[in-house]
Amino acid sequence: MIVSMQKVKLIFLESDKEQILNELQMHALFMPDKKHFKSVTPSEDLIRVGKAIEIIERYLKKSTGNNAIVTKSEFELLDQHSLELTANILDLQNTYYKLQETQKSLKEKYEELLPYKNLSVSQSRIETLRFTQVVLGFIQKEKYDAFKGHMDTLGAFVDVLSNDDNYHYVSILIDKDQSDKLEALLESMDFNLEPNRNYDKTNIEVITDLNSELESIEKEMRETEQFFIDSSKDLGALKLLHDQLLSKESKLQIDLLSTETTVYVEGWVRSDQVDGISEILNRKNLVFELEARDALPEESVPTALKNNRFVKPYEYITNQFSTPSASEVDPNPSMSFWYWLIFGIMMGDIGYGLVMIVAFSLLLKFGKLRGATKDLGKVFCYSGVTAIGAGILFGSFFGATIFTPLLDPINDPVPMLIISLILGVVHIVHGLILKLVNSYRQKDILGGLNDAGSWIFILVGLSLFITATFIPLESLIQNILLYTSYVLMGLGVLIIILLNGREQKSIAGKMVSAFTGLYNSTSYLSDILSYSRILALSLSTAVIAYTMNLLAEMVWGSIPVLGILLGIVIYLIGHVFNFIMGMLSAYVHAGRLQYLEFYGKFFEGGGYLFEPFSLQLKYVYQVNLKENKEINKEN
Repeated sequence: MIVSMQKVKLIFLESDKEQILNELQMHALFMPDKKHFKSVTPSEDLIRVGKAIEIIERYLKKSTGNNAIVTKSEFELLDQHSLELTANILDLQNTYYKLQETQKSLKEKYEELLPYKNLSVSQSRIETLRFTQVVLGFIQKEKYDAFKGHMDTLGAFVDVLSNDDNYHYVSILIDKDQSDKLEALLESMDFNLEPNRNYDKTNIEVITDLNSELESIEKEMRETEQFFIDSSKDLGALKLLHDQLLSKESKLQIDLLSTETTVYVEGWVRSDQVDGISEILNRKNLVFELEARDALPEESVPTALKNNRFVKPYEYITNQFSTPSASEVDPNPSMSFWYWLIFGIMMGDIGYGLVMIVAFSLLLKFGKLRGATKDLGKVFCYSGVTAIGAGILFGSFFGATIFTPLLDPINDPVPMLIISLILGVVHIVHGLILKLVNSYRQKDILGGLNDAGSWIFILVGLSLFITATFIPLESLIQNILLYTSYVLMGLGVLIIILLNGREQKSIAGKMVSAFTGLYNSTSYLSDILSYSRILALSLSTAVIAYTMNLLAEMVWGSIPVLGILLGIVIYLIGHVFNFIMGMLSAYVHAGRLQYLEFYGKFFEGGGYLFEPFSLQLKYVYQVNLKENKEINKEN
């Protein structure tokens, strides 16, 4: 249900500001008004801790998740060691980046020198030769013979220092008098010159030194990486520190109005939790003044939802469409039942239902899910029950018929189609009843009768007419149903004629409005036919499961031993695929029936959720409040 809200004014001493904000945040009962919010840039400490966590997580073999559950006192105490560890991690990461850059530079030098490691003199010595010139470079192997011949004509000495698959790496010794001719010739033969690097040592000595430096750098990098790996034991403390800082800085977003000694903030509290705030603050012996009042008609009131454990996860599905308005009836108790029922029928298999219950129960128990993921996990787990129920009606266990079904969508789809359409009529009538409730709340009785009451009469009357016409009944009962249907349909049409044009002043306007109101019957017919997708989805799931069983059975007996293995693979892959696609299709189409056919009849939406000022937990799963557990228990 939607809980009524109260506007609260809270006045307290400037000296108590930090403690009061801390209590409000810990217990998450108070939502500051929008005018009290301001944007705040994340602090350097928060950014640094986030980076440190990212660095450590790169070296984890598997994610540790966000599983920490801490006490209130633990959350309030900042760990100095974690701050120091953050600084060490970031400093070492900067050092690591510098080592990587140095390593890259040294490797480039190493790779450049490696082909010329057999040069017997240092490159600096080459530059001191008075009468001869030494040139280093490489040339394609297929051009080497021609190149060697030209060098011989110049009187040059060519020494092949090394080679690879494509090139010869050579040194050329020639008289300086021939330098110009050599330069022209080398250019014409696409000879690749290597620059003189002026090393005082021979290339092999330089390469040895580079290897030594690279080994030293690699050792230091390994030690740094090992530090990061060892620091993973403190990852939980870093994540706690991150959420502590994040929550602390979220308090800075609250723009409080103040005088020299007092602070003022205004916001929203659930009407059933106003006393809880007073109790929390009084227990801390804080000086404050709390004023609460009902919302004014012109005020935009947040929507606070309070539902039981079954209904609560389905709030996510509604909020994906639109948040309910605070002034309308909560659609979630009604929608949750229909979504649960329709989803299960669309899956329609005992085996798939058991997998849904077991898999999502384990995921919810050990996965430490939160938020929307946790809600969806519960929705799928609950829907496993109706999937099993529908599977019993269809006699289906992983696509195999294990007993005579009461309904057989594959071989006899008509009964299933009729049931789907009956569900559609009941579902739509339920939505129209909720429309009547909303109209009564908004004191628009005539509008409710015209938009909802009339169509309830028509749809119920039409259902009775079809029942009396197509189902064999005793004459008396058949006549009662027929005449009742005539009265209900006539009453519905009369209401539309009288009320649909009630705001029109002219007779013509009233007649046109009456006609357009009756024309809506086509949209209702279309809405009811949309429920045939229940048959379509249950049929597709059953057919694919049956096909996979058939393929596996065919392969199973085709080849000794190997056929059995292939049959098992086909069976498993086929059913996993069918299960995933069935879940996805049921999720989408069950939602579509709620959003369009059901919500389209009564749901207004356009509200915004009551999101109380609370701890910001990105990594910590939960902060346990040892005291006053009943005030802020999950509703």
